Amino acid sequence: MQFNDYIERKQREYGKSFDPSDLNKSFIPAFNSGERVTVDFGYEKKRGTIGVTSGWKPVFLLMLTKRSRGSSYTIGKDDKII
Repeated sequence: MQFNDYIERKQREYGKSFDPSDLNKSFIPAFNSGERVTVDFGYEKKRGTIGVTSGWKPVFLLMLTKRSRGSSYTIGKDDKII
């Protein structure tokens, strides 16, 4: 799924309540490509693919494997792809 498609779907689902402001825009290309990236969280570096949480105020996630469920790393405004 492409990022713009995701945003449109969530806006239809949640209406004015949907707030994507916590999504770090520098991670959009990695989300769109589905490629594995290394993320610097400031205190450690981890490798995986970029996913996104569900709900009205989503954040990006670092999924360590394709089978990852729960306990993923949430990506904040200061985190970077290296």
